[in-house]
Parts: sequence; C-alpha cells; structure tokens
Amino acid sequence: MKKLLIILFYSSLLSLHADWTDKITMNGYFNVEFEDKISGEYDGRFVDEHASFDSDMLDIILNIQVTDRVRIAVDFSWEHGSQSEVDKGNIGYEYAFAEYTFSDPIKIRIGKMFTAFGIYNEIHTAKPSLIILKEPNTTNKMYFISKDKYEQTLFYPRWGTGVALLGNTKVSNIPVDYILQVINGDLSYGVDGNEYNKDDNNHKAIVARVRADISNDLQIGASYYHDIMQNYDSNDVSIGEMEVSSYGVQMIWHINNDFRFEAEYVTGTLDVQNITSFRRSGYSILPSYYITDNINLYFLYSQADPNHSKAQDSVTNIAPGINIEVDTNVFIKVDVLNVQSQKNNTIYAGDSYSEFRAALSIGF
Repeated sequence: MKKLLIILFYSSLLSLHADWTDKITMNGYFNVEFEDKISGEYDGRFVDEHASFDSDMLDIILNIQVTDRVRIAVDFSWEHGSQSEVDKGNIGYEYAFAEYTFSDPIKIRIGKMFTAFGIYNEIHTAKPSLIILKEPNTTNKMYFISKDKYEQTLFYPRWGTGVALLGNTKVSNIPVDYILQVINGDLSYGVDGNEYNKDDNNHKAIVARVRADISNDLQIGASYYHDIMQNYDSNDVSIGEMEVSSYGVQMIWHINNDFRFEAEYVTGTLDVQNITSFRRSGYSILPSYYITDNINLYFLYSQADPNHSKAQDSVTNIAPGINIEVDTNVFIKVDVLNVQSQKNNTIYAGDSYSEFRAALSIGF
C-alpha cells in the first residue's frame, strides 16, 4: 500500500508538471558590454574613460497561457551586475500584464507595460533583436542630450501601469496593428515618484501607435503620447502643471535581401505652467547591409534639439558598426560612437568625444 501511495504521489506530480509545461514558455536575453573613450575633450559621466566592462542585463521572460484566451506575460530583469545588499545595479520587472483575447483585432491588457511608442522602446531590453549596439539617445534618452531640469524630460516614459486595447487586422488588404494605452504617466517630478503604484493627479497619460505593412518590404507607423503631470518645488509643493505632447513617425524598409533602412522622427512640446514652454525634436537614421548572411554592417546617425527656442544646443551621435551572428542567436556587436555638440548644449558645451564599444548579446 505504501509503495502504491508513493507511485500515485509521483504520478500526480508528473501530471501537474506536464500540465504546466504545456502552459508556460520561457525565453530571455543576455548582454555584456565594453566601452572605452578613445578621443575627445568631454570627461563627464556619460563616457567611460578607463575601458569599462558592463554586466548590462539578464532578462527572463515568462508567458503563461492560463486559458485559450488569457495570457500572463512577465519580464524579469537584472541590470548592471545586480547586488542588492550593497545597492549595486537594478532588479525589477520590465513588464507584467494579463492579456485577454476576444479576437485578433481586439485584445485587452492590464498591468505594467512598455510604453508603445516608436521603433525601439518595446524592444530596448531585447538587445539581440537590435541591429545596433544601443538604441538612439536622441529619441529615447533625453537626459543624455540635456541636463536642464525640463529639457531632459522624456518624450514618453519607458513604462506605464494601466490598461490597453490592441490588435491586428487588415485595412484594404494591408496588415495593420495598433495599440491604445491609458496609463498613470510619468512621475519624474512627483513627490511619491512611483507611477506603477499610484498617480498624483487626475490626468492619465494617453498613448497610441499604429503600424501598417504597406508591402512585404515596407512598414510605416505613427505614435502619440500625451500627459499632464504636477510640477513640485523643493518643498514638495505643487507649483503648477506640466503638459507633455509627443508625436512620432517611423519606417522600416527592406530595400532588398541585403540592404535595410530604418528611420524614426519624434517631436513635441513641453509646457511648464508659469515657467517655460518649448518644442523639441529628435531623429535617427539607420542604414544597414548584410555582406554575408551573418555579418551586418550598419551606420547610425541621430540628432536631437532639446529646445527649439534656444540656438546652438543640439547633439549629434554617429555610430558606424558591425553586427556578427557567431552562432544561432549569439551576436557580437562593435561600433565607434562619436558624440558632437553645439556650444550652448547644457551637457557637452560644444565638446565632442569618441568611444569604442563592443557587446556580446545572446537570445534564448
């Protein structure tokens, strides 16, 4: 009898394991980088002057198919050599949401999500899926372009907690996908500072993006972000509202089997009540060419103007590089980043520098 109970117990565990393995899929990304300044005058915090290694990230992604219609997706991340007991690196989850599928054109998500804007934001952690070594600062990281309190405000936050309506369909026989998000927005200037927990005002951020596959070789898209947030002084007293409006267009064009061209342009306004109001913009252009099936040459050119009301304050980034797939989903990337600035830029003040960069990126 005892042996029978043991057999039944282990049989039930195996059955449970089989049930869950049918429902759960796991994949992820691994990325290690190396950076070394090789020329230039700039010596600030955005450049590695001493040949630095960066244990950039490990991401584990779980997709749990709870039912035929309900999916839970979670991306756990460990960044920059996470070591919590000595306050080094970062541990978190990039997203965690539940999704209900009514049909291909209509799905509902709720939870923490990437902000659906442009080409790069939703894949910025998935380094193996990027041709380039890092996503462009000029559209994704305005704090690399200006250190002015307001000019460094992002065109859109990386993430948001809320609900989304999304799907894919065909319009005049053209495949189209869309997403509309209502999220808490950005609390960079807030008191509590955790927009994944609560908002500090009644205004919710609105995000919209649509993409259309005009042909098998050409995809175009447009994005929109709008939020109104509170602006606080040093005593945590609200001194007015800040309104962020951002608009983007994008294109990915496979000109032939070897040559690919992608581009993105983002512009918008920041209106800080009783203080300032200005327009800003950024763009990136990325041609790439496969010289063999596994070796891809690329040339990233990107530029941002953090405040159109100020003269001579833009930043230009140029990064020629190579992406080599040395094994299935194993990539070595090497480029030389050149950063050029105009004299009135608040970070670089007309200085320029060049940096050698390399990365090992693995998808699994």
